[in-house]
Amino acid sequence: MSEKQVKILTEVDEVYAFIGPFGRSQVLYLLGLSFLNLVAAFNFLGGVFMLLSPDWVCVGGESTTCNTTTMDVCDLERVQWEWAGNKSSRTMVSHFGLECDDGLAALSSSLFFIPGTVVGLAISGYLSDKFGRKKVTLGAVISTVLTSVAQALAPSYTFFLVARTISGATCIGFQAVHMTYKDEFFPSTKRPLCNFISLIFKVLGLIVLAGVYELFPVWNSIHIANAIMLVVGCWVVFIPESPYWLLANQGPEAAALVLDKMAQLNGRGSIMGQVNLVPPEKKLEEEGEGVTTKQSGNILNILRNPRFLVVTLALFYQWFLVSLMFYGFYYALEGISGSVTVNFLIMAVLEIPTGVVTAWSMGRFGRWNTLFLNLALILICSAVSLLKVELGATGWDLKRVALIVGSKWGTAAVFMIVYMYTNEVMPTSIRSSGLHLCSIFARIGAFVAPYVVKAANNTNDYLLNSLFMGLCLVGLGTMWWLPETKDRNLKSTLE
Repeated sequence: MSEKQVKILTEVDEVYAFIGPFGRSQVLYLLGLSFLNLVAAFNFLGGVFMLLSPDWVCVGGESTTCNTTTMDVCDLERVQWEWAGNKSSRTMVSHFGLECDDGLAALSSSLFFIPGTVVGLAISGYLSDKFGRKKVTLGAVISTVLTSVAQALAPSYTFFLVARTISGATCIGFQAVHMTYKDEFFPSTKRPLCNFISLIFKVLGLIVLAGVYELFPVWNSIHIANAIMLVVGCWVVFIPESPYWLLANQGPEAAALVLDKMAQLNGRGSIMGQVNLVPPEKKLEEEGEGVTTKQSGNILNILRNPRFLVVTLALFYQWFLVSLMFYGFYYALEGISGSVTVNFLIMAVLEIPTGVVTAWSMGRFGRWNTLFLNLALILICSAVSLLKVELGATGWDLKRVALIVGSKWGTAAVFMIVYMYTNEVMPTSIRSSGLHLCSIFARIGAFVAPYVVKAANNTNDYLLNSLFMGLCLVGLGTMWWLPETKDRNLKSTLE
């Protein structure tokens, strides 16, 4: 081939247009990595089932000294009551005897698990940018298998809390890193579809989670199932390293080898001799832009760029906001009439049409407009839920409908958007660290969610929704500083 026919390409996204934007290789990598999103549901929302308090009955039947309607187990002697159906191991509350330790059961999913995820985010983000997406993802998967087994076999509540804390650090490693890992195999036009497919796996994970608990109603069955599925998830070993990371850290030759294998798997043949990858910083140097050295993977580079710092702070708030509302609405399930399992499944399945519309909207109208519309939807539904209007003879009031529609549609959509948005805003050298730093603010939101819901329910029925309305207004205001990223290649530098 003559030299004139060689394509000089700077961005990996440009190579994807050449080898196929959504070929066989990308589909296989997407399915393999999205499976980890399915398993993540067990780690982050398993507490919805593990922390329920089973029904109890009086030993010898109802009497003046023991009554299930007017009395609490904490006011009775232990010999006076027992768990209904002898289900002493159905949940952690009954298994570890936490029924009279007000708030202690929640510690396993918040006061211990959430700080573990914060530590894990800080460490895995840095390691992923320095040593690669694949190594960190695989290491986190294997580590979470071990911590899941440790939780399932915990001989005491103290042992469980220690294992739970470590699990928070390991599971967030594969859950967050794989989002960046996955997006770096696709061009801008296909990332909304890619994230929708990943969302489908998450919904499947929520359905499987509810199914596992219904079929095996013992608290540690969730951890056992989690460990088994993560063993399957070790197939990540067969997925190559991200071409974006390779280009930024090991040079164009290493990236070209992976891209060449992808091209052949996509049926496009070898691209060797047809494409010449040039590192972005080298192109900028040749064009006189003043970038003469490769940018380091130091997250502190954000502080040296005031404009980018403002964008990052706006993203921090968006992550905190959506996480607080997302988990807050899930914790509010107990306050909604009906089966917790049924309500859980309804809210999970609602994410599928949400993902379809959100993926289409991001591709058609852009990321910024879609984010704005969904924040506005949450704001409106929070306002509507303040009303007390029954819908005919259904027994459902407008508050329940608004809670389900607004929370699951709006928050699921915003979560889907900010994950992709953050990856598109952050440059390759700090993309994983930046995403993980944003996720730390999401963990803060998840941490305070159960306490906000509990405090609001104990104070005033309108307080929770009024709080969400105020937070949404601030979120809409911070969008002033967020850029549109539709049809743009993933950033390689801060320039």
